[in-house]
Amino acid sequence: MWYLISADDLEQYLDEGRGMTLVDMRDEQSYRNGHIRGAVNIPEGELMARLDELPRHQLIVLYCYHGPNSMRAARKLAQLGYEAADVYGGILAYRGKYMVYSR
Repeated sequence: MWYLISADDLEQYLDEGRGMTLVDMRDEQSYRNGHIRGAVNIPEGELMARLDELPRHQLIVLYCYHGPNSMRAARKLAQLGYEAADVYGGILAYRGKYMVYSR
């Protein structure tokens, strides 16, 4: 199963400490420049090769720059039996308190 969540939903999940794995699918440099606290960086082209890093029995929340890549990935993960969610609008939509910027 996969579904879309809003940036506000993600903020609520983070506030609640919901058990999930947050995946930033952008390239490593973009991740270093700024990401959502707690996210692991698994670029789009590496996701299928790194499935062993994703827990099978926990929600996987994915985001990319503006949404389409992580949406496709969420669908693919769902086909493989994962519970996955895509942050609608990607990191461009999220400007909450969990943003981490490089200094």
